[in-house]
Amino acid sequence: MKLEEKKHEMTRRVKQKLDEVNYRIFDIHSFFSENKLLRDLTRKSVIVTSFTETTLENTISIISDPETLEMLYVRTGPTNFVDIEDFFHREE
Repeated sequence: MKLEEKKHEMTRRVKQKLDEVNYRIFDIHSFFSENKLLRDLTRKSVIVTSFTETTLENTISIISDPETLEMLYVRTGPTNFVDIEDFFHREE
């Protein structure tokens, strides 16, 4: 899969997960970031999927591995990080 296809696939996957938990957003897109500083202070090339939530209009980013397309974590602010499972957890 080419990088452009991977970015589109991550946008689709994130949007689908957000829809599953009724998380209302607008303006979603993915881009490639080389040598990005991660939350564990290592550097890695990643796919970043950013979107704006509708309530407070905060920008949120999901960081993903470009090789495996695994969602690694959610960045909700400059120094605020949330695990994927916690972010997409839905109260039943």
